[in-house]
Amino acid sequence: MQVSPTIRLQLEAGLFGSVPIFLGGIFNSIAVAAIAVWRQPTTPFFVWLAVEIALGIVRLPVLLAGRRALRNGKTPPKTTAAILSSAWAASIGFGAYFSLTHHDWVLSTIVCLSAAAMVSGICLRNFGTPRLAALMVFLALAPSTVAGTIVSQPGLAIISIQLPIFILTIFSASFVLHRMMVTQMTALSDLEKSEFFNRIILESSPDYTIIINEQHDIIFFNRPNSALSEQGDLIGSAWLSLLHPADREGGEKALADVACKGSANLTTRRLDADGRLRWFDVIASRISDDSGRILMVARDITHQKRSEERALWMARHDPLTGLPNRAVLQDELDRILGTDDPAAALLMLDIDNFKTINDTLGHDAGDRMLSTFAERLQAALGEEDLVVRLGGDEFAILFSARSDADVWSAGARIYAGLCEPFEYQGKLLACGASIGASRLWHDGANRSEIMKAADIALYAAKTAGRGQLKLFESSMRAEVEGRETMVAAALTALKQDRVVPFFQPKMSLGTSRIVGFEALLRCTSADNQVLTADDIKAAFDDPALCAVLSERMIERTLSQIERWLAADVPFGHVAINLTAADFRREGFVDSLLTRLQRKAIPPSCLQIEVTETVFLGRGAGYVEAALRSLSESGIKIALDDFGTGYASLSHLSQFPIDLLKIDRTFVQRLGQSPEAKAICAAVVNLGHCLGMQIVAEGVETLVQENALIDLGCDVCQGFLYSKAMPAEAIPMVLLGQDAKPLRARRA
Repeated sequence: MQVSPTIRLQLEAGLFGSVPIFLGGIFNSIAVAAIAVWRQPTTPFFVWLAVEIALGIVRLPVLLAGRRALRNGKTPPKTTAAILSSAWAASIGFGAYFSLTHHDWVLSTIVCLSAAAMVSGICLRNFGTPRLAALMVFLALAPSTVAGTIVSQPGLAIISIQLPIFILTIFSASFVLHRMMVTQMTALSDLEKSEFFNRIILESSPDYTIIINEQHDIIFFNRPNSALSEQGDLIGSAWLSLLHPADREGGEKALADVACKGSANLTTRRLDADGRLRWFDVIASRISDDSGRILMVARDITHQKRSEERALWMARHDPLTGLPNRAVLQDELDRILGTDDPAAALLMLDIDNFKTINDTLGHDAGDRMLSTFAERLQAALGEEDLVVRLGGDEFAILFSARSDADVWSAGARIYAGLCEPFEYQGKLLACGASIGASRLWHDGANRSEIMKAADIALYAAKTAGRGQLKLFESSMRAEVEGRETMVAAALTALKQDRVVPFFQPKMSLGTSRIVGFEALLRCTSADNQVLTADDIKAAFDDPALCAVLSERMIERTLSQIERWLAADVPFGHVAINLTAADFRREGFVDSLLTRLQRKAIPPSCLQIEVTETVFLGRGAGYVEAALRSLSESGIKIALDDFGTGYASLSHLSQFPIDLLKIDRTFVQRLGQSPEAKAICAAVVNLGHCLGMQIVAEGVETLVQENALIDLGCDVCQGFLYSKAMPAEAIPMVLLGQDAKPLRARRA
């Protein structure tokens, strides 16, 4: 008989039910076997007793495990339980066989009575699994049937005739009982499902459900998407009183049509308590139970279909470009990944230098760029391909692809469509892009993994120089995870207040004495591990996080200078590094000068180091004013990493620069590369001609130091003299140089 999985599970659960019947059967069979051993201490009965005990020990944990699994909603060990139950029934049967064949009629009577009782227990406990019950009855009684044919007692021969009839009767009763139970359980299940289904329909319906009696008074009312217990306060109200006065005549006609035809339709309106007019489409039907009641379903149609469709479109499309949005992409990815052959690829695209266009030409130019970019993407691909704007300057393309070659081919078409610049207000703007690709058949099992893989590949394309397509590779994930680890380490250090400055000495080549220090960012940990700025360099790519780190460094450095001044430590000066983002912070310069004044720090104790990148971009004018304000207050300005950026010589005269720092990439090749020496000599001569002091960083060998001395460099810093040290070590270092000159210590 076919039954539902739920009912089948309930029936099969009988294998693990009725613990008292189970224990009674186990103890009874063991007791009978023990009596058999007592009366007939022969090998068969000892074996029988041992088997009964072993089966009891094994079956009990299986029973308990099955009950526990059922409670937890898991699958119980049905097969194991069935096999053990059958083995137990067979043990009973063969025990009865041995008893009958040993001619001990007292024992035979006890065993047969016990077997009959246990057959009853088998049927009672296993009616849900009639085949198993029938098998167990057969195993328990069939051996006795065989014994009756081979024993010489005539009375026992009757057993061989009665038992098969009894077995067949049990078989029939088991299956009849099973069918009765299945029929009843199925009917109850169907009734519960029907009631639940009807309740869900009413509670989740977007319509108002109303039942009125013969007098047209409301006897049932349910609002859309509300529980049946929340019927409101309209019970007992006249239905016509709910209608707009102008629609009551139409309402009366609808009631008359229901009485004559059985159903009617009405479009009506109603003024809410707040005065808003709402429209409803009402379908009325007579309930066919001779009660005269009428069922009404009313749907709010205040918002017409066109406005609904427009709202739906807006929710799933970008208003600027008209492209589908992220929700559409996610749905389509889920659909394709749910097929047997997800032969498709996902491209993530970023417009190259979009922020620069927005910053320099304004948002109108940026919007024109986005629209043009979207049009060219659609033109480069087929109609069946999905082009999506994710937000900002991020786009995505989902298209059919069966190989990497298909992806590269699509990328080539896209770049071909984007290669031509477009005109905006007389200017030609490039429409380039970086692309990251993931393959649905290769790079992930779900939507999140596919999108993450494409995003990682896009990041790889941007870091590799932009304007190119990268296919996702597993090695890319490690790089991204490394960046995330860096950012996490920086956030942890900020949260635990473990961002501190370390100080690297700056040595005068003329006096061989320390003339100052550069403050370098370090993150300490509870296990004394020290992270450098390179260890968390990814954190500096986040403008907000970079600003917090910079502010923490400035505050800690100024506080340390204040302590050294109070302790009369002759540290000279401390140089701190500032970024373009620092200068863009409103009131930054005024705040820095105010803090110097509040802490009584002379401006000569502080130097500001900037790289050439702060001179570039739209904020160059503000940076110039800020640097001049700092310079006029007495703070010296150092241009760091000179020669490696994009600054022109005009910047040296435009901005108030007091020191030039030769980048370590040139210093480390001194003594090995004539070009490096020539560059260093040019920087030294240029700086001296402009009245600037020259500082060389990254000095690690005496050869490099001697070369810099010969070139006329003023100050050096690097591992040759000292690594960056915590503030606590600085006083001892300064005292040590008085006790023994630096060059003598190095020698």
